[in-house]
Amino acid sequence: MAGIDVLKTLENIIGQDFIRVKVINTFDTEYTGTIYTYNATPGTLVLETPGSNPTLKANNYKVIRTSHIKSLQVINNTTTAKSVSIQPIATSHIPKIIKANEENSLLINKTRNSRVSKNGQFVFDTVYKRMPTVRWGPNHSIIVLDEVKIEEPYTSMAIKPLKGAEVNDDLVELLKRIVDDVWHKIDNERKGG
Repeated sequence: MAGIDVLKTLENIIGQDFIRVKVINTFDTEYTGTIYTYNATPGTLVLETPGSNPTLKANNYKVIRTSHIKSLQVINNTTTAKSVSIQPIATSHIPKIIKANEENSLLINKTRNSRVSKNGQFVFDTVYKRMPTVRWGPNHSIIVLDEVKIEEPYTSMAIKPLKGAEVNDDLVELLKRIVDDVWHKIDNERKGG
């Protein structure tokens, strides 16, 4: 059961902006993060921590029962210019938040390939935004509509039909325009324009 001191500490710091805390639970597991919300009625504290990929600016959330908190320590109490007050949320919203985070994580795993070049990922991202069915295939190829693949080095010359697929010439032309446009953008960025 959470100590009276832990509950008093929580009640004293709620309402302040960007409170960073270190929480140790009854299993001696340590969590560090910013207080996202605290709900006294069911006794839950939600900590917000940076996601595993900082470029995506996605956060993770850890739900902790206050009855399982062994100690709580405020690490810092600094506010920033972009301070937003912490708003309580209904515990019924937590499953929706978790589901949205899981779906976002699955999408990232489907669309990111750490084994390809930055330019290859840029080509994939652009084609993915413009075409309905795009996925990573074997040998780091980009599969479009299960009809066409774009192989490394991901240029318009590397667009080829999949084995056994009937290829629509309009699809190939559209993909060539998209890929050529991507490489045009890449070349302009290299030139500084």
